[in-house]
Amino acid sequence: MEGFKQGQLLRVFVDERDLHGMQPMYTAIVELLRKKHIAGATVFRGIEGYGQHDQIHVGKIFSWAPNLPILIEVVEDKEKIDSVLPDIEKMVTEGFVTIEAAEYFRISKSKLQPHA
Repeated sequence: MEGFKQGQLLRVFVDERDLHGMQPMYTAIVELLRKKHIAGATVFRGIEGYGQHDQIHVGKIFSWAPNLPILIEVVEDKEKIDSVLPDIEKMVTEGFVTIEAAEYFRISKSKLQPHA
């Protein structure tokens, strides 16, 4: 595909039970990204993991309140990623953030050719 743009992949790692006010942290982050006109975000729930406290987070059948790892991913222009990082840093009390270089190509229905 031609027309790839240079951008960044932002990943924010939090726990399922993390809150921002009364809502889940991942929901608050997605709402922030939407308000800042970031093109899109995806939230993934992990099946197992651990963080800086070495406590294993796993969803088991008999677990009353699992605290699974949550990953929020965004691919966007560097400037837009840079603009949301201070807000995310203020919101997240414990977690992990990574940024990687990414090439991306946005596909929209207006650009798709009809099937023959």
